Amino acid sequence: MMSSAFRKFQGFALGAIIGSPITSSSVDEEKGNQITKDDVAQDTNGAPVEKKSPLGYDVTAFSTFYLIVQGVLGTGIFATPATILESMGSIGSTYVIWTVGFIVVLLQVFMYVEYSSYFRHRSGAEVVYLEQAYPKPRFMIPVLYAAISVCLSFATSSASAFATYIFKASGRDATAWERRGLGVLSLVLAAAITATNTKFAIKLNNLIGFVKVVFILFVALSGFATLAGSTQTPKAAAHAVFKDAWKGTTTDGNSISNAILKVIFSFEGCNYAFGVVAESHPKNTIRTYSILIPFTMFFIYILYILAITAYYAGVADITEIKESGNLIAAVYFEKIFGTNSAVTAMSAFVAISAFGHLLTVYISHSRTLRECGRQGVLPYPRIWTSVKPLGTPLFPILVTFIVNLIVLLAPPPGDAYNFVVDLGSYSTYIFNAMLSFGLFKLRRHRSKIGLGYQEFHIPAPLLALLFLFSLFVIAMAFVPPEGTLIGSDVSFFYATYPITTIGIFLFCIGYYFVWEYVLPKIGKYRHRLSKFELAKGENGHKVIKVALSDLEEWDREHKDQDQDQETSAGPEQDIDGIYKNDSVQITSTSASGKD
Repeated sequence: MMSSAFRKFQGFALGAIIGSPITSSSVDEEKGNQITKDDVAQDTNGAPVEKKSPLGYDVTAFSTFYLIVQGVLGTGIFATPATILESMGSIGSTYVIWTVGFIVVLLQVFMYVEYSSYFRHRSGAEVVYLEQAYPKPRFMIPVLYAAISVCLSFATSSASAFATYIFKASGRDATAWERRGLGVLSLVLAAAITATNTKFAIKLNNLIGFVKVVFILFVALSGFATLAGSTQTPKAAAHAVFKDAWKGTTTDGNSISNAILKVIFSFEGCNYAFGVVAESHPKNTIRTYSILIPFTMFFIYILYILAITAYYAGVADITEIKESGNLIAAVYFEKIFGTNSAVTAMSAFVAISAFGHLLTVYISHSRTLRECGRQGVLPYPRIWTSVKPLGTPLFPILVTFIVNLIVLLAPPPGDAYNFVVDLGSYSTYIFNAMLSFGLFKLRRHRSKIGLGYQEFHIPAPLLALLFLFSLFVIAMAFVPPEGTLIGSDVSFFYATYPITTIGIFLFCIGYYFVWEYVLPKIGKYRHRLSKFELAKGENGHKVIKVALSDLEEWDREHKDQDQDQETSAGPEQDIDGIYKNDSVQITSTSASGKD
């Protein structure tokens, strides 16, 4: 009896650390896979709904928790606190700015949760939500997002951080190309793991996430020990740093804005969990995402506050904290333990943290690229959509690897590399603004066709506030640094990267209009969507050319096929409690987007 109880506890503990796959006994497979009214009401110019995920259902509540932990807890908490203090001027004001940043990110989480409640059978997060929020002009958003996400989505900062901290832990001064070489190794390992077995990749991600949480908790507890006088830092000095906590608080708008952006950067990453929505069983999706993700973000916020407090108490000198820059964590460990071995251990943990973040990026971003392929606007959509031979999105993982490899190796260290990374970050800010505004559009559309909110929605005033903040972030890139026009991380004009990013967006839009309108007019054809299904249940769309002379017949034939499919279960078929004579409009794939 004792051993039985122990085995149960052991199973629970292992589940809490590395998660456990969903089994047929834990869910109602048939009920969870039912196509809902929301699925039927989706705009048909996007990717089709996959009733059963061909990637499986390996994302549990524990896995979701660790995906967020891995996505958010990268290297930011080990690098940004000192630079944020430098921007704000006082310790007290940094706590305010970290709290403001957390609230903004929490609003973003609520927005994503509402989107996921409408599209629980779709992975990919932003690509799906933008596709459905902006269905017109037909294909424009899929073309735009596919081009940007393929070319400007990077995880090279994690690969670089992994290499930097591995060499730091080894005590070796590596050259730039040695660091790049080790960064490439981390890219190869992450790609190989995610391409080989999704279940193993997620379990490894959970394990690294657990180690990461334990390490941050250790930092937090060491802060309490410092305040109690149990470390190398004198107790009086640890307490003195918090006196006059508001002295030196800045009133400069540019400094405050930059501090907010750095805090937002440190909290970014929760969207990775939404990239695998379809792999958490649809029956449990909303409960998991609406409760667990906000709780996880609050948990991370508490960890951040405790870690920052530990840094302040351990270093115990506000000037030294500011001057430590991105090395605040290393300075802290050296101060409280007084040995190089402590710094070595810290560097090893930060390297593990960076690799965990990289693994999460591969898991989530490969799903995003797969959704881009399923929309039909990328070449060879069957290759993008397929999960053969190992049940993983192999081609999207390969593309993610190649793009990051190019960004890591091609630009010379310094200006060129920082500039390329800034392009990817700024494109994210633009899409965030589109997402917050697009949710208003989506709500209006759902209201018109007789659908309201699902189990969760963010209040309209808060959504409006989030949209305004997104515009603020976009505009801040054009505010020059104080006293100069040179960028903070490059040696040329500060606004080069936002101007270039907007130029890339405009180029993609121009390409779209040529592809969708100019070339069809010259070639006397129109674009139509053809649905395909692969061996493991994967399905997607392919954009094909139909000659004008055949267009009417093609539309008529495919409209009839769609109607046959819609009514094949009977004229009054109950779909998850929703009848076809409700006000949902089911549009034909071929008839949509009339010219």
